[in-house]
Amino acid sequence: MSNGLEQFGRDLRSYLKTVPQVLGRAVMQESADNFRRQGYENDAGVVVPWAPRKVVAKRKGRTNPRQRAILVKSGRLRRSVRIVAATATSVTVGSSETYAEPQQDGNTRGLQARPFITLGPSARNKLIKKISAGITGLVGR
Repeated sequence: MSNGLEQFGRDLRSYLKTVPQVLGRAVMQESADNFRRQGYENDAGVVVPWAPRKVVAKRKGRTNPRQRAILVKSGRLRRSVRIVAATATSVTVGSSETYAEPQQDGNTRGLQARPFITLGPSARNKLIKKISAGITGLVGR
């Protein structure tokens, strides 16, 4: 009996080491979803649209900046969201782009925050179900 319990303990410890990577991938997916919906899901589960960009006078031969997606000019910021650090117990998701932090948090010069690296309640609930199913699968062995 104790041998089965010891094996379960090993399996559970091994599974729990994968959870930070699973969480990191979920945050990266939520970030991609935020770019698609042009806003983020707040704690109440409501999508909050990002602040619009400033109105800029049209320049000859240039696209009106209001016609393209917010936070997307070249797509570099959207593609830059990555797991930047991970251990057996934690994960950090971020971007190496210098303008990522001011866009995420806003700044003192009047730039409104446009959070794009988030984990809203819908994604959090999916993640909890996925992790719970993994643990339940270990119990069923």
